Amino acid sequence: MAIATALPTRAQLGESGLTWEQRFLGILPLVKPDPKDPVVVTVNGAPITAAEISDYANTEKHMINATSTEEMKAVFRDATENLINRQLLLQEATRRKITIPDPEVAQRAREFQIGGAEGQTAPVTGAPDAQLMNAVRGSMMIEKMLDDEFRTHHVQPTDTQIQQYYDEHRDLFVKDPGEVQIAHIAVKLPPNPTDAQKVAAAKKMIRVYDEAKKTKDFAALAKKESEDTESASKGGDLGYFRPGQLPPVVDKMVFATPVGQVTQILQSNLGYSFIKVVSRRGETIAPLPEVKAKIAMFILDENEDAVVKGILKKLAKGAKIEFKNPPGQSAGAKSGE
Repeated sequence: MAIATALPTRAQLGESGLTWEQRFLGILPLVKPDPKDPVVVTVNGAPITAAEISDYANTEKHMINATSTEEMKAVFRDATENLINRQLLLQEATRRKITIPDPEVAQRAREFQIGGAEGQTAPVTGAPDAQLMNAVRGSMMIEKMLDDEFRTHHVQPTDTQIQQYYDEHRDLFVKDPGEVQIAHIAVKLPPNPTDAQKVAAAKKMIRVYDEAKKTKDFAALAKKESEDTESASKGGDLGYFRPGQLPPVVDKMVFATPVGQVTQILQSNLGYSFIKVVSRRGETIAPLPEVKAKIAMFILDENEDAVVKGILKKLAKGAKIEFKNPPGQSAGAKSGE
């Protein structure tokens, strides 16, 4: 398979500063070792502590603005999973005897920033400490291993793949939606309707809606069934509309509905209705050269994700991952999960 040579690199797209943690596992926590800190998980004997998971989760919590109990539980689950995955990858990079020269590690370490107590940041100056050097070295080892895997799997998208994605997802690249022509069928409710009147109107609406999805002559059905006398005589036609000219809910719905199809049933205090998108005009699509870089990056990310997930699945299958329970409970062990 030929690899497109004209596609932009991550550096050209302004993503050269992303570490592998940010691309795949989020933000790496730097936690000073504390012998009193309980070990929560071991990966082939390598410990992951409660403080590591907590610091990782707190960083992610602020990034996604998690506030609810369920969100926080999800953040801690993700933190635990990501730290396990990092350890699996680090162990595999070590097994492959991947090494990074000290000067390269030091240079990368100096690019990191350390957060201050009041949320400010200050660049690392002088010789980075041993903890930072060790963490950065591990990241760079994994990064080198992954880059080798990416080259082996030819993750760089081809021009053919980009063209195919563009052709199949043209709706994602609409620059100007233009105008949409719509028609509707309405079933009205009288003022202060009884329950029986509401049920009757709903039944009629459902029957007509089912017919509308099958018929080839929507206009005839509208003339026959619609109770909006002003539009029924015109086959339900309401004319052309640009974005923002319809109520927000209706606007979003009709511009998301393909030509020739009907929206879901809408309910209001006036009754029931649904809309058919009759035609569109004036729609403009961004040309491929304008969006090629974005498509390339999306496909590249998808391909890289698939490679990393495949590696992790294989590594986890043969790994011994033990989850340590709180004091007083027996520790559980999970292998190959």
